[in-house]
Amino acid sequence: MKAENGNETALLAHDLRTPLAAMKTTAELIAKGTLSQEQSEYLSILLQSIDALTDMTENLIRPNSSEAQGAKASKDAPALVREVFDLFRPLADRKGLGFDLVSDAVGRPIEAGRAASLRRVVTTLVDNAIKYTAKGSVTVTVRSTPPGEEDDADLTISVADTGPGIDPAERDRLFAPFVRGKTGRASGDGSGLGLWGAVQLIRRLGGKLRLVSPKSGGCRFEITVPSEKTSERDAGSQTNEEFEILPPGERHVLIVDDNDTNRRLLSALLESFGMTCEEAESGPAAIEMLTTGTFDAALMDLHMPGMSGLEVAEKLLAVRTGEKIPLIAVTAAMESVGDKRLKDAGFLEVLTKPLSPSLLFQALEHARDYRENSRKPDAPVPL
Repeated sequence: MKAENGNETALLAHDLRTPLAAMKTTAELIAKGTLSQEQSEYLSILLQSIDALTDMTENLIRPNSSEAQGAKASKDAPALVREVFDLFRPLADRKGLGFDLVSDAVGRPIEAGRAASLRRVVTTLVDNAIKYTAKGSVTVTVRSTPPGEEDDADLTISVADTGPGIDPAERDRLFAPFVRGKTGRASGDGSGLGLWGAVQLIRRLGGKLRLVSPKSGGCRFEITVPSEKTSERDAGSQTNEEFEILPPGERHVLIVDDNDTNRRLLSALLESFGMTCEEAESGPAAIEMLTTGTFDAALMDLHMPGMSGLEVAEKLLAVRTGEKIPLIAVTAAMESVGDKRLKDAGFLEVLTKPLSPSLLFQALEHARDYRENSRKPDAPVPL
């Protein structure tokens, strides 16, 4: 399944090269004409953006090839951030926002592959800051720690805004895939993947991503990336109220479904959430695994030959002692099973096919809360 998804991604990236090449050619033809200074600046931003997208497609097609890694010359951090800043300057101007770039970083080359990942992260943070700031300003800051013995330096990039900030109740799950905060949901658009993707990229660079909530309001996201020659170091003391954004802890899930394709699909989704899984293709196999193994949740197909998912759950109630495993029902025919019987059998959530990735993730988060609360003495169990 993973190989198939990788091939499809590479094919899509390959097909994108044609319209990108056409866009660049058209932009270069426009550049030959008579333009005002402002038009020239905007056209330069457009060309830089096309080049960045072209680099991304090359990395998707040949992620480990020297051609992909070396397609463009290495950039230093201030130049890279300046390009992202220029890309969003027209949007900030249109919204009437103050938009500033402050840089005192040492300009050292960044290897092409690392630079592409860093660009994507900075783009996500600046895009969010402008999108969710109705008035006020956005400030991008680039700085580096003093060079060490090898004349190298760690890098810190921060994006601060005067927007509504992050609700304290939402901070712990801010980095999770398909999860959007109150402000994001109110805006209507977005998938809830931006910050999650940023965390994955920063981890690959050996860096950290922090959320700082200044006392003056708004929020500041701060990236710390170690140099390519030194080990990871903490970037200075923390100020105000600060939260390090880390990926969710690993969870182990059992997939119970007689259909191999369905199991593979669920496995791929769980992998994208950073979770591990095992598979059972029948009710009896699921009972054996759930009574002898350790799982954080079970995704149970309700309609299986021989023993249905509902029968599996009812059997577990009779034979399993100790901590209950949260059960999540998966069905294409919800109307054939009553809600009360499902709840009595121990099902925490019911998902209908075809599955929504965001609803699946939310159900697994509910399962995590269920387990955490059930371990607390005298704590009510959420149902």
